[in-house]
Amino acid sequence: MGKVVLEVKDFSFRYRQTKRKALKNVSFQVEEGSFFCIIGANGSGKSTLCNALVGLIPHYFVGKMSGEVHVGDLKVEDSSIAQLSAEIGLVFQNPFNQLSYTAGTVAEELAYGLGNRGVSREVMKEKVEYVSRLMRIDHIIHKNPLELSGGQVQRVAFGSTFIMEPKILVLDECTTQLDPLGSEEIFDIVKGLNQKGITVIMVDHEMERVARCADKILVLDAGEVAAIDTPQNIFRDPEMLKHHIGIPDYVKVCQALKEKGYTRREAEIMEEPAIELVKEALTG
Repeated sequence: MGKVVLEVKDFSFRYRQTKRKALKNVSFQVEEGSFFCIIGANGSGKSTLCNALVGLIPHYFVGKMSGEVHVGDLKVEDSSIAQLSAEIGLVFQNPFNQLSYTAGTVAEELAYGLGNRGVSREVMKEKVEYVSRLMRIDHIIHKNPLELSGGQVQRVAFGSTFIMEPKILVLDECTTQLDPLGSEEIFDIVKGLNQKGITVIMVDHEMERVARCADKILVLDAGEVAAIDTPQNIFRDPEMLKHHIGIPDYVKVCQALKEKGYTRREAEIMEEPAIELVKEALTG
């Protein structure tokens, strides 16, 4: 087992003025350099969990909390958002929530967090140039963020988190404003960052992408952990459908093969080419 960089211990949370807990007794660990995915139906607690991982719970969202979240050597409850931002960064589902609304240009928006950290102007300029090219927003660097399209704001939001160089990147359905091509471009960047050693925790509803990227998957159902396992074990388990999650198309292909009379072993042998055919169809 690799080094554990994030641990959630028996964590529960109920928002103020609600009767039902958004999260109930959630426990799991994330290893350094892994690609950890969180899936579940709408309302299952995915965004609440992301907020808890980066300290927005309990420092911003108020409610009743029990259990612990540890990021590296920091206990989230006892650490400031500024301290946590060096270790873990969140890209919000709604990118407009990520804007500072104080910056006059995209460059200033990207540099906002660096300025708060006291980074020198020279280093700040280098980082802004690098991240703007990486996110393919260098052509709009002098525009006002409030004049951008939703997809452009999403790229700025991602860039403003990544520029802080957190060791763990949390992505809460961070491509909702992007077209399929733009979405894949972002995930190529994410995968590249992961291959360089950054730990990625991703909430996503695109099961093909989850199956392709994840080392481990956590399934949430009504705020509780329904399963934690590899993509292969999660998506091959027919019981998982009870938790209202989608399944990748290649799994549907294999299930159809079994229904046609192929044995499980024969279907699994045909699984790899089936995956490639589906991927080809999806990208072609």
